[in-house]
Amino acid sequence: MTGHRPGGARRTRSLQRLAHVLTGVLVLAYVYLTPAPDAAVTQAVRWLLLPALVGSGVAMWQWPRLRRLARRRSAG
Repeated sequence: MTGHRPGGARRTRSLQRLAHVLTGVLVLAYVYLTPAPDAAVTQAVRWLLLPALVGSGVAMWQWPRLRRLARRRSAG
């Protein structure tokens, strides 16, 4: 037995997806509901939040491929 809990990976993916969707909703609300954005907040959304959101979405989408690639590199 390797010590993995049943449903651990599934629960982690579900939490990641939930965080990703909630962050996306917050960004959409910021973009569409803010009449006059603050410059510092705008820069934070533009250069930190959106790239993190896109990166996490791509990572979740390509996770099986990334895991196989990492496994091949560590085995070889």
